[in-house]
Amino acid sequence: MLKLTPKEQKLVLLLGCLLILGFVLRFVLPEQESLQITRGSEEVEEAPSLSGNLYGEETDQGNFSSEATKTKTIEVHVAGAVARAGVYLLEEGSRVYQAVEKAGGALEDADLERVNLAQPLYDGQQIIIPRQLQGGASGDETGLNPSESGSSQSGKININLATQSQLETLPGIGSVKARGIIKYREENGYFSSIEDLLKVSGIGEKTLEGIRELITIY
Repeated sequence: MLKLTPKEQKLVLLLGCLLILGFVLRFVLPEQESLQITRGSEEVEEAPSLSGNLYGEETDQGNFSSEATKTKTIEVHVAGAVARAGVYLLEEGSRVYQAVEKAGGALEDADLERVNLAQPLYDGQQIIIPRQLQGGASGDETGLNPSESGSSQSGKININLATQSQLETLPGIGSVKARGIIKYREENGYFSSIEDLLKVSGIGEKTLEGIRELITIY
């Protein structure tokens, strides 16, 4: 058996260490670096996907919000002295003047002084724009169909359309309460029921019962 001197043993040990170090540098470290690079690439690729999900959620929420705030619409019939009479779709809360504009505007001989252009509209309403009367003649045309004048065909007072003077003909309704009814209409729109009169300041159950059979909302 070959016997090495202490000096030779040290050389052999040193050579072995160098071989091991060379193996590590040649094979082990490159694989670890490659693994780290691969993991880094995967993280970069996953990031856009996460971002995309977040944006997708925001878009869905935006669509939901948009659907929740869709504006309600109504249909009204505009006739008389307008450019294009017909049925038109308008946003809920629109006024008479907006319906006239939708119908192409009033004609030259339209008598807009006899029409309340600021009156709120409701679904199914008919608006008739009157023409100017020849020779100063008077007439009953007021810009509304018969069922939409202050007095209905049944003789009852339409609280949604009546003027202050018409309202004052009702028992227990003086000028103050009549103005209160008109103010309520201007601020809240048409009365949806006769009982809504109780929301007007100064009108109680007793007053309402005294005029119930004399009024209508249609």
